[in-house]
Amino acid sequence: MSKHNLIDRDGSTPLDHDQIIGIRFSHLTTMGELDELEDVNIQNGLEWLNRQKTDDYLSIDFICKLHEKLFSDVWKWAGKFRTAEVNISKYRPYDVGPQLKNFFEDAKVWIASGQMSWDEISAEMHHRLVTIHPFPNGNGRTTRIYTEYVQKRNNQEVTSWNAALAHHPKERRESYIKALRVADKGDFTLLIEFMKEKK
Repeated sequence: MSKHNLIDRDGSTPLDHDQIIGIRFSHLTTMGELDELEDVNIQNGLEWLNRQKTDDYLSIDFICKLHEKLFSDVWKWAGKFRTAEVNISKYRPYDVGPQLKNFFEDAKVWIASGQMSWDEISAEMHHRLVTIHPFPNGNGRTTRIYTEYVQKRNNQEVTSWNAALAHHPKERRESYIKALRVADKGDFTLLIEFMKEKK
């Protein structure tokens, strides 16, 4: 399973109705089968991403294209904003576009001003994108991949997402979720610590 999938899912769990909507393969029945297909698609998307040299990577168009490249072989809605409300985000579907626009404007200022450390920038970027939750699915993986790309483009070390816990996926996931929840309250300390471990 991809290092970007920090969610320890049970591969034998059946897909529910909402997960089946928009899927390109009617024969899929379990989370494990879905994970395998998504991992192949993500690897192809990463190959595309590694070839991108555009200066316009801090933009809505770029992150939508990235999501499309990572998931379009599996999901019909890849690269398109969600149209339903979700418990994981405080933002309604019509808020997604404006929130992303504000986020990218902020990110440009953070990077250009030099007033924030890259640990702070990376944690803030990742948390904001996860909170906005632009797409129906794949938001965590997309934002982790995107965060790494932004780090690379700015000659920064790339986070490993606490690879020291790679063989303890449940503990790794719990640490990650806890860090995001604390960041929801404005404290990025745990998320910075989780992300600070570099390759």
